Amino acid sequence: MNAAFVLSACVAVLHAGIGALLLPVSRAPGWRGARMSAVIAFSAAAYGAASLATAYAPLDDSVRMLASQFSYVAAAIFVSAWLVSAYGGDSASVRRLPRWVKGLAALTMFGGALAMVLRPWFFSGSFSDVEVAWAGVRYRFATPSVLGSLTTFLFLTGVLVASIAFCRPRGEGKRATVGYRIGFSIFFLASLIEVLVANGLLNFLFIADLGFLAVVTPLAAQTTRRFMDDARRLSVASTYLTEEIERRTEERDEAQQAWIEAERQAALGRLAAGVGHEINNPLAYLRLNVELMGVWGREHGSPEELMESVEGALDGADRIRGVVDALRAYSRPHSGALVPIAPELFTQAALKVTAHKLRDVAEVHTAIDSAPEVLGDEGRLVQVMVNLLLNAAQSHRERVPGANSRIGVRVGTTIDGKAMIEVSDNGPGISREDLRRLTQPYFSARFEGGGMGLGLFLARGVVEQLGGLLEIESEVGTGTLVRILLPAAEETPASALEPVLPRSGAVPVGSRVLVARGVAVGR
Repeated sequence: MNAAFVLSACVAVLHAGIGALLLPVSRAPGWRGARMSAVIAFSAAAYGAASLATAYAPLDDSVRMLASQFSYVAAAIFVSAWLVSAYGGDSASVRRLPRWVKGLAALTMFGGALAMVLRPWFFSGSFSDVEVAWAGVRYRFATPSVLGSLTTFLFLTGVLVASIAFCRPRGEGKRATVGYRIGFSIFFLASLIEVLVANGLLNFLFIADLGFLAVVTPLAAQTTRRFMDDARRLSVASTYLTEEIERRTEERDEAQQAWIEAERQAALGRLAAGVGHEINNPLAYLRLNVELMGVWGREHGSPEELMESVEGALDGADRIRGVVDALRAYSRPHSGALVPIAPELFTQAALKVTAHKLRDVAEVHTAIDSAPEVLGDEGRLVQVMVNLLLNAAQSHRERVPGANSRIGVRVGTTIDGKAMIEVSDNGPGISREDLRRLTQPYFSARFEGGGMGLGLFLARGVVEQLGGLLEIESEVGTGTLVRILLPAAEETPASALEPVLPRSGAVPVGSRVLVARGVAVGR
């Protein structure tokens, strides 16, 4: 056993190991091309195993003949696999090969197969001995005939064609050519030397095994690198998809909760409308009878205390009627029809609806002056005002108990003739960061006992649908002011007749947000 035998055995084992690593990779989705890389590695290992017979002296010549024939088959598979890998695209598909490449690969496989089954590829009973004295190596192998020599040069041609394909410049993201240029240069030189030695034209070592290793190694390295890159991209994509699924799940849950809340509000609205209707009928009888009592009392000179009680009962009945009317306006279904309505009317209705909430948390100061009528839906405008008033009340729940809490409501007219409604509070205020997101859906600056974060979003949609503006000014520690500006009924733009809500989390086209001294203003 000499050094050439040991070297060939080590290289064959190494090629087999590379093929074993590439084979499971080729089973991964999108990695069909790695199958041909595994074939290249295994065929190189088979060629190396056949080469062991040439360097093992005690071996019988009949075994050497079979090994020589088998080496032709292994070489044919190796060269054909390289041609398919070079010209078959990323998937190494035989169907994508040019016709002349298919012909060359078929001719190569045909030559290797005939060498295995027919003896004319070798001189019968003739064996060549090559002794490389300086290396202390002796080879013995079957002497190739003219057909065998031509077949080896055919293999060399296939190697040269594959080398050119792999070493030519490629676009960005394609196979790197530097490693292949070096590897194929070594491989072609080693194959040429082996062909010359096998045909008795050169006295040197058989180094085709090392040449195989020079091209199989960069192939395995590139495949491994691509596989790792794909695994890394897959990991990133998996993380992104996981986060996206979580985000979409949260949005779905929030939307479901908002839908449930909307259904609950609609049910309460229908209930309020029904209750209001049922209250109005007996209330009418009650007020009529109290009025008759007042008339009878005045006619018969009843005591002053009794008449004051009658007046108080009438005032209470009027208050009940006002609350019922406000509830009916709040719960009225939205027909989509826009009619002229006075801002002071829907503001008063909203104040009556929220009176029980406001009186428990703050003093309410109103300054309601006449304002131009606006074109709108009474139910929606009442809802907008209810949302603003409840937000103001909610802000005071976060103040220190005993503090002087105030809520201001003002209705008036701007210099340019627009209707103006303001709701202010002296609550804790809103930070600049939250102020920028305040009208986004599902965002709430109230973490304790807050709503779904849809009130200001919907209010802004209703106001902008009517051609108006919703402005918010706030400063931490001072309070918040929300201002609604609506055009007069005769100046309402035609676009207000089509319902358009702002996109989620975005300022509508043509709008911008100004932030100065803690003030966010939609323009």
